[in-house]
Amino acid sequence: MTNKHLNDAEIQQYVLQITNCDVDIIEHVQHCTNCKIKAEQYRFLFDGIREQEKPVFDFNLAELVMEQLPKCQQKVSNETPLFYSIVSIVIFFVCIFFYLFGNNLLTLFEGITPVLIGLIITTVTSILVFLCIDMYKKHQAQMKALNFN
Repeated sequence: MTNKHLNDAEIQQYVLQITNCDVDIIEHVQHCTNCKIKAEQYRFLFDGIREQEKPVFDFNLAELVMEQLPKCQQKVSNETPLFYSIVSIVIFFVCIFFYLFGNNLLTLFEGITPVLIGLIITTVTSILVFLCIDMYKKHQAQMKALNFN
């Protein structure tokens, strides 16, 4: 048995769940009149709470809450045509660049081995793809953040 009095949490545990209570707490409540009185007060309080009627609304709370929520708006995605138009413009300019400067580009890369050219093209393409995907995802996140505010 402990010499100090139990705190409120321990007394509430004793009242609500005596089977899960520590043996020291049970013995203390049985021998200490102060803690026994507190336990009886809590028991009386909890019984009073259990005996109260459940509140019943005279209106449909779910319906009232649903009316106040913002309506889901069906929106037509303008992002896909914008994305395709940007990609088309980029492809158009790359084709024009190769058409105008194709011969000069071939002489620029004559001294480099084909394997090295392949590695350079693969690396640059991979980096560009990852950067474009990252930029597009950031743009999407920013647009979604703007739509919800």
